[in-house]
Amino acid sequence: MLRSVMHALEQVVQEMLTRHADADHALIACMLYYIDDFPERCHHPKEDEYLFRLLRERTSSADALLDELQAQHVRSAQMMAYLQRSFVHYLGGAPDGLRHFSDAVVSYAAFLSDHMEQEEGRVLPLAEQYLLSADWQAIDAAFRFNQDPLGGEQLQQQFARLRQRIANLLPRKLKPH
Repeated sequence: MLRSVMHALEQVVQEMLTRHADADHALIACMLYYIDDFPERCHHPKEDEYLFRLLRERTSSADALLDELQAQHVRSAQMMAYLQRSFVHYLGGAPDGLRHFSDAVVSYAAFLSDHMEQEEGRVLPLAEQYLLSADWQAIDAAFRFNQDPLGGEQLQQQFARLRQRIANLLPRKLKPH
């Protein structure tokens, strides 16, 4: 879903830039909230606590890659903060605000795509090679049940409502078929 929301945000901003389409600020705000909050509250902590920790326990061959990905988690939060500031500057009428916001969206989308490709293309194959069945059970349980101590099932429902709101706000031409 994260990729879908990021892609939709890119499309919405591109429409605003190239076709001078009316901006749906509520939609953009929902998208930014989801793109920021879901990885930081749900995904990255579980990667660090379960997948990365267990992989480090089983092999040192992934240490440099995992160090880089954890540094990217920090960089992601920094880039997201800039993305949000650039949106606020755009809303406030800053000169070239839309262009700066668009540039930030494109930059973050590329960063996020690269990060996810590294996790899927490099970390997961190493995990498949080194992790034990019990490790996978712990990882699956953590991600499946979304047992965030600050949210749990309530957090899961919150993100489901937010995903639905984003889907409802998307212009028809941008909705997935």
